[in-house]
Amino acid sequence: MEFALNEEQKALTALAKDFCKREVSPEFLRELLEREPKDRMPWDLIKKMHDLGLRTLTVPEEYGGGGADLLTQVLVSETLGQYGGPVGAVLTPMWRLCGSLAAVGNKEQQDEIFNRVKSDYTFFMHEIITEPDHGHDPLLPHNEPGSGLKTFAHRDGDEYVINGEKCFCGNTSADLFWVHLRTDKNKPLSQSMSLLLVPRDAPGFSVTRINEFIVPKVRLNGDLLFDNVRVPARNLVGEEGKGGDIFQGRLAFSLPGLGVQLGKTQEIYEVTKDYAKTRIQGGKPIFEHPTVGTKIVDMLTHIEQARLLVYKTAWEYDQAVKSGKKLVSPLGFNLCNAVMHELGILVAGHAAEVWGGRATLKELPIEGYIRSVYDHHHFLGTATFNRIKAMSMI
Repeated sequence: MEFALNEEQKALTALAKDFCKREVSPEFLRELLEREPKDRMPWDLIKKMHDLGLRTLTVPEEYGGGGADLLTQVLVSETLGQYGGPVGAVLTPMWRLCGSLAAVGNKEQQDEIFNRVKSDYTFFMHEIITEPDHGHDPLLPHNEPGSGLKTFAHRDGDEYVINGEKCFCGNTSADLFWVHLRTDKNKPLSQSMSLLLVPRDAPGFSVTRINEFIVPKVRLNGDLLFDNVRVPARNLVGEEGKGGDIFQGRLAFSLPGLGVQLGKTQEIYEVTKDYAKTRIQGGKPIFEHPTVGTKIVDMLTHIEQARLLVYKTAWEYDQAVKSGKKLVSPLGFNLCNAVMHELGILVAGHAAEVWGGRATLKELPIEGYIRSVYDHHHFLGTATFNRIKAMSMI
């Protein structure tokens, strides 16, 4: 692995940093997150990011996009996470699904969707798998009878008819949903999961609940209902019953989501280090007291370790793609996810110790950073869950 960034990576990270410094001020973020949930999507910012090519970073070059590899995506998302508040979390789900479409979508699906992504900056997609009674089951997958997904689609001529519920959808306002469901009730989950594209204007589709969390979401998070929703059979992604393989083989596409978190932990470290070097106690900066200074060093050490693992995993995926593979083992992602979840808790805990009572003052940014760590703590499974998954692959 080459540690030096190439010219494209340098240019894109510089572009992302400059954009955030210019457009995403603390005052802007404060005003944005105080809006009503339905009004938080920063469409002006999204239009600017679209025009800069950041929104279409993973659209293939033949469709007019950036065609960025996974390591480049991680680098840019890390920059957005450090300097752009929630901006990175708006873009990375689209990056994942555009990359997925390029890997497993057919030509008809690619033509239709990529052209719309390029021509309409308001067009968003989102992937949904979690259900009220099933969170981790489909991620393992757990093949015991009756476990796993209950949302079901049966074939009716040239259409699929979908019935079921989904929860914790990260963007209920999306235009197109990638829905993981069952297409066979008699086979184990690993052989009966399929993936269907469902437009939000399909009759029978509805949003039944909007969730609010300890960190205000820019995208509306909520629950979905599918009541005899009909979609064309051509909306099937890949083969029927192979949706589990597609999901597992694409988990690496979620690394940019971890990149955003990596950027946030870097920002927590930076503001905490600066505070420790200016806050005077006992006649000297608290950074010079070993009980504080060693915490700062500990934060930096763990961040650098996690960064290397995330970068290496992204690089390995890119090498696999160059060799002709479209789906890869999720082991690397599961290891990264476990490490990143624990990194966030460690960094947030150390920061709270260093800042003391000021860590929870609303007027200081550190309290929001700490809340954001816990808000992301269950992204695609807890640290323990990701280790359990990794056990089966080593």
